Amino acid sequence: MTNSLPTPDSSAQPLSVSIWEGIAITAGAVMLVAIGLAGLAIKALNNAFDPRRAEAIASSIIEYEIPGGSMGMFGANVGGAKVAVIASSNPPDGIPKTLADGQIPPPAIELLVARIPVSQETGEIEPQSSAANEFFAGFSFSYQTEGAFQIMNTRVENKEFCGTVAPVTIQKGILTLPDQTTRLAAVKYDVQVIREADSYVAILSTVGDRAEADANQVFESLECSTITIAPQSLIPSLFGGVQG
Repeated sequence: MTNSLPTPDSSAQPLSVSIWEGIAITAGAVMLVAIGLAGLAIKALNNAFDPRRAEAIASSIIEYEIPGGSMGMFGANVGGAKVAVIASSNPPDGIPKTLADGQIPPPAIELLVARIPVSQETGEIEPQSSAANEFFAGFSFSYQTEGAFQIMNTRVENKEFCGTVAPVTIQKGILTLPDQTTRLAAVKYDVQVIREADSYVAILSTVGDRAEADANQVFESLECSTITIAPQSLIPSLFGGVQG
């Protein structure tokens, strides 16, 4: 009986992937990863600028009172480090909500707070360092135009902050708004202290006729939160809800 099964062709070559097909597969994989990372980045930005989340993060760092009410502007939680920006609900007295050139003036009061784990290698803060320089250039987080804040006077005062007496850098001057015609009195407080295993930062910016009074009132209300926050992983803290 003759076997009808086909005899394998010993001359047949195994299937192979050309170099161009390999490049195409690699490029496709890279593109998928890039799209995924872009989606995560967009989600992170949306979360960072969510007002309620920003206020929740700020409250977990420092308790504060802003005259006339406040709104969250920015909040980020990366691992054990947290930073948030809170602002007053209204513009400075006598300034419209929209300037003549269509731009929005800075809020009358703006407060940046941060809590950052102290490096175990150094465990100290440079005595002449400015916390503001680490977070933004310019007058405040929302108004970073360099040169717009003309400093007339700078002094250092010892004030109570986070349960200790700390040197606070106080700057007074004039802030020129984007329309280049409106000039307002401006005050900026800058303080940074180490408490237990964390560095606490507060940068307070105020403008308008009540700039000095508002700055003093808000700073006196600051009190470091007693909430204990355990270190969190990068992805959940960036893209999830407020942790700790």
